[in-house]
Amino acid sequence: MKKLKNLTLNLGLTVTTLIFTITVGEIGLRIAGIKSPPPLRIDLELDDNSPYTFKDPYRGWGGNPNGKSFWNGEGIPSEINMNSGGFRDYERSKTKPKNGFRIALLGDSFTEAIHVKLEDTHGAIIEQNLQQCPVLKDRKVEVMNFGVQGYGTAQELMTLRHHVWDYSPDLVMLVFFAANDLRNNYRALEHDHLRPYFIYQDGKLVADMSFRNLKFWQRDRYAFSLVDFLPFWWVKNSRILQLIRKVDIDGKYRQYEKDYSEINLGFYQEPKPDSDWQETWKVTEGLIKLMRDEVSEKGADFMVITASDSHQVLPDIQRRDGFRKSLNVSNLFYPDIRLKKFGKKENIPVYTLAGPIWNEAKKTDECLHGFDNAIPCGGHWNLAGHKFVGEIMANYLCERYTVLLSKED
Repeated sequence: MKKLKNLTLNLGLTVTTLIFTITVGEIGLRIAGIKSPPPLRIDLELDDNSPYTFKDPYRGWGGNPNGKSFWNGEGIPSEINMNSGGFRDYERSKTKPKNGFRIALLGDSFTEAIHVKLEDTHGAIIEQNLQQCPVLKDRKVEVMNFGVQGYGTAQELMTLRHHVWDYSPDLVMLVFFAANDLRNNYRALEHDHLRPYFIYQDGKLVADMSFRNLKFWQRDRYAFSLVDFLPFWWVKNSRILQLIRKVDIDGKYRQYEKDYSEINLGFYQEPKPDSDWQETWKVTEGLIKLMRDEVSEKGADFMVITASDSHQVLPDIQRRDGFRKSLNVSNLFYPDIRLKKFGKKENIPVYTLAGPIWNEAKKTDECLHGFDNAIPCGGHWNLAGHKFVGEIMANYLCERYTVLLSKED
């Protein structure tokens, strides 16, 4: 009886100590302002105001119609407002104006561009400047932003099929970012699997939609912690669990950087025969041709724009050349050159931005990528980058349509 009493007393003391320790820890972390809320899980019902949904049956994730948020990450803090179509753009009517001229921009984070205010994105600047083009001045020009961060070409094709045609565009522009898009298009190179893939079967590209059956822990092993098996509410409200999870995820991110150090730079090099890179180039070029064909069937124009990677356009020549030498390549424009040749062969207009952006960076000694609160001269286009891209693309399109419309007359 005495042993049972002592056991009960010790157990009670242990539980009390544990509760006290947890309570003190929670209070201490709150006083110190230490918190790291877990990201929303793909198996949860999101708030109506959330800017994104993870239950898109064709794309994996996408914008939530009329969703709202505030961006505090890389770039300029600002409100993120989705329109009724679920895209970070101005509100657009599905009925095209009688004398309207519509351009649909497909792309990833470079196109969605949550790092700058909506009016400062290259899409908004193209729209504003192109309206001044003499051959389009009597038409209402709309440049509609269908970009979604993290997308590859397969998701952009699905966006075209299931969203873009509702707005009857005259021109579809695919903004291709080789640093991510090639990897995104091939399962063996990608770590985030909440997305469709396309594979070749009997010489035809076929959609692999297996992501629809994905469990939340299967999406990305680098972004998943065992803490995530606990009820989401616990983790959301416990600073201790958040701290444990953060330590775990930080370690996995370091592992990601180690595992993907070569993969993230592989797009700069010509792929070796029978390699994953050769396969992803094959799939990617097939997707672009498929997109061209579907756009052509709808009677619209199609073109590709290649977005610059920050290393390609560094104004610091010594730093840029050091990076090039570390890759053992003759230049940093392999993907741009390849896509230009591909476009010529397939009769697809391809405008490469890396060259003009690098020339501008050298001339002004100004980085067109990067923000003060992120990687200096790295990451996404900054305000100057968007302004430059918007202006040169508006000029290019004005010249192009001046020629095309004159031929029609």
